[in-house]
Amino acid sequence: MSQAWKPVEFFLRDDLSKEEVKESVRSQILCTASECGDFVCAIRIRSGVQRGDGWRKWNVSYLPGPTGVFRG
Repeated sequence: MSQAWKPVEFFLRDDLSKEEVKESVRSQILCTASECGDFVCAIRIRSGVQRGDGWRKWNVSYLPGPTGVFRG
């Protein structure tokens, strides 16, 4: 049975580059999943929503999976 994607919301500065967003989200997802006892198989990042005051809300999700199969 395949597992469902687990949603997570992040607030990041609005001035980050695409690469900085990806790296920040990746780091935070790996920490969040670890705290939940999950390994991460894949991460997907949806478009961010401007929240004002220089912040953007990112809707992100990760797919739990077995160790050693992370696809970045």
